[in-house]
Amino acid sequence: MHVKPVRYQNQRCLHFITFTCYRRMPLLDSRAAKETFERTLELVRIWYGRYIVGYVVMPEHVHLLISEPERSKLSVTIQMLKQITSQKLRAKTPPALLAGPLL
Repeated sequence: MHVKPVRYQNQRCLHFITFTCYRRMPLLDSRAAKETFERTLELVRIWYGRYIVGYVVMPEHVHLLISEPERSKLSVTIQMLKQITSQKLRAKTPPALLAGPLL
């Protein structure tokens, strides 16, 4: 039987989050892609009232050290970050290079 992991939210703690790009493809390898991610991270941070303590953007994954949101859940914040970044990167990428979701 699969045991669901325990989520510790609303504890006023920092969260270390790692997520990867689709099939671990190096979709964040270019300077433009990293800048798009950083701009989106700043927008989402402001929208949800978060503090970003640190982050690392690698070609195929991202590490975040982030506070809990003043508004909404942590999962919603990350979902919006990934969706908006993916949409912006898709708009800049030729259709032939797109095989699936970006993040």
